[in-house]
Amino acid sequence: MIRTTVALFLFAIVVCGLIILRPFSSGEEVAGDRLGTPIETDVEVTRAAPTDLAALAEAATAPLVTNAATGLVEAPRRIDVARPNTDDTRLSDMTNNVLAELGFAGVETVTTNSQTQRRSTSDILAGIEAATGHRSVLEESETLEAIVIAALRAGETDERIDTIINEAAAAGTVAVPEILVTSDGRVDTHVLLNNIVTQAQIASGGAAPTVPEVSPDNTAGMEVRVVQRATDEVEARFYTVQNGDSLGAISIKFFGSIQHYETIFEANKGLLSSPDRIRVGQRLVIPQLDA
Repeated sequence: MIRTTVALFLFAIVVCGLIILRPFSSGEEVAGDRLGTPIETDVEVTRAAPTDLAALAEAATAPLVTNAATGLVEAPRRIDVARPNTDDTRLSDMTNNVLAELGFAGVETVTTNSQTQRRSTSDILAGIEAATGHRSVLEESETLEAIVIAALRAGETDERIDTIINEAAAAGTVAVPEILVTSDGRVDTHVLLNNIVTQAQIASGGAAPTVPEVSPDNTAGMEVRVVQRATDEVEARFYTVQNGDSLGAISIKFFGSIQHYETIFEANKGLLSSPDRIRVGQRLVIPQLDA
């Protein structure tokens, strides 16, 4: 009995010694995990750094960087921002109605797309009521057109109008034309007021705005490249969206008015899903106008 106990004790000591000395052995053995999968022992394992919210905020607001090798502006990573509600009302129609309401001679109101849709919805509800006897009331909603008319009649400053409209847009109580939505999710009231002044001048017998002379020297974010075609060479114009840009502002910058915003949108449909979806750093094609 004593011999058996001593033998078992010696065997336990030998096993413990092998376990202790095993990590220090040098050989062809490959370590494995609990499932038997080989583990590369020469790979350094590090713990992921915690998310630095301050660094992310700084990166989101960092200025655009120009690539030294290509000379092109490098677009930052995509950052989605909250955007105002939009409708398909044409800004030119809305502006026309503002001028008509303010009493400009020779300017008559037109029916906007949003008004047409509202009337269609009202007719549908009336049909449902006639068929079922259940009455549905179409709630009245504030319109951008009404806000602008009231502000202009009150003699509000441009800054005050900007505050009123953007507060209403942020609260979701008003919808705006798509070309007024900026790259940082605001309403471009500068374009809105610029278009009112432009149409007022034309209605008063003034000339339409001319196409401005733009070049990379006087327009930040603009780039011109010569493209070789089969029979000739053409100049291709590109523009990198800047902070605060809207499609309406870009149209004014290159064509003098909002009239050609659809031309820009059509040329960039592969990049823009709708006119209100422009983002800082996007590189847009700016087409030349036909002679």
